[in-house]
Amino acid sequence: MHADQSPPLTVIDRRYSRHQAYRNGLVWALGNGLTSSSLVIYLALELGASGVGIGISLILAAPRIAGLLRLAAPALIRWCGDRKRFCLGAYLSSNLVLLLLPTCVLVKTSATPEWGLAVLVAAWCVYHLLEYLATVALWSWFGDLVPLPVRGRFFGRRERWMVTGQAGGMLVAALFTFYARDLWPQLPKWAVYAMSAEAGVACMILSLIPLARMADPKRQPAQPSILHENPIRRLFAPLSDGRFRRLIYFGCWFSFFNGVTQSVQYLYPARVLLVSLFVMLALKTGMRLGQLGISPTAGRLADHYGNRAVMLVSLPIVATGPLFFFFATPVAWYWMIGAWVVWIAYAGLNVALPNLMLKLSPGEQKTGYIVSYYAISGLAVALGTILGGLLFDRYGDIQLTLTDGLKLDFYQASFLFGWITRTLGVVWLLLIVEPRRQP
Repeated sequence: MHADQSPPLTVIDRRYSRHQAYRNGLVWALGNGLTSSSLVIYLALELGASGVGIGISLILAAPRIAGLLRLAAPALIRWCGDRKRFCLGAYLSSNLVLLLLPTCVLVKTSATPEWGLAVLVAAWCVYHLLEYLATVALWSWFGDLVPLPVRGRFFGRRERWMVTGQAGGMLVAALFTFYARDLWPQLPKWAVYAMSAEAGVACMILSLIPLARMADPKRQPAQPSILHENPIRRLFAPLSDGRFRRLIYFGCWFSFFNGVTQSVQYLYPARVLLVSLFVMLALKTGMRLGQLGISPTAGRLADHYGNRAVMLVSLPIVATGPLFFFFATPVAWYWMIGAWVVWIAYAGLNVALPNLMLKLSPGEQKTGYIVSYYAISGLAVALGTILGGLLFDRYGDIQLTLTDGLKLDFYQASFLFGWITRTLGVVWLLLIVEPRRQP
């Protein structure tokens, strides 16, 4: 054992740490549900800024763009000298930044709505940057803490607790935003949204307590040579690994075409179907509760049949989501409920994808491979989301005539396009070769 490493963990230590990881996931997800992207988008719409398409797309894409700076995560962890300390510090910093979210309204009042939107996007971006840096350290931490034979079950159980927390948080946020206007009629909508967000931040800070109790089986020393590393070379290094490269190709395809329709999927219910934030959060809550029931099963199936097999079943189901938006109208808005039902199958992807990513990552290079996957796929979804927002602002009012009796507006064309392209992600999945054992 090297001097910079901790003594080997006992079975009891590992089991205790896994239970702390479950508690961390539960409390963090509760806060995340109270501070959901839907709430932030409805807060942005309250600002009344022009160019709403690109505005919403930037809220959705800014975290992904900032996530590119996660390339610095391995170097920063080594510079910090302690993976656990780095993880806790980055999570805490991200939550402190999120406390500044309501200042966007003050900027709107003193300057312009567009400046208020810019502050909102900036705060959301920095928050996610710090959170993603922490998450890279956390995934690497899990990779060393949890043995491969039970890793799928671990991710499935942790996903179950996270789904429970997020569903609970979104339900509380939905009820709070629904009844707050009756309890305090003098409060503007933005204040109600901000109160929910601040409560979420408090929960996410509390989630650091069980994380601090987890044992870290591997300590990494500070290395002065990190200043000479080439982040671009490190980003693309996993592309030389044929098996991992195919996983990145899949991640880029699915992320990009998910991003293209993201803005439309948020704007269509809010501006065309006139669906309230309460309904949107209630639907998300129902989806999370559905995922709660199948996440542990997905983990067991991933351990038994392989992660790729679980993803091949989940992906085509998830891909049908845009079709339900396609058929939804202001009169028959309830069609969109079907999207949230089929998106329950995301549980299979949420469990199997990170497990497959760890399985395809060489032991000593886990952190670098994880960073590369999230950075490259994050860039893909960011580009897709920005493109979707720009297309909406430029062509949102057009009508496409396919035949004499069939016309599609921009929303319908986007939803049809989204279903086709997401389904084609199966082709990339089929090209992935999953090893039977950890490489």
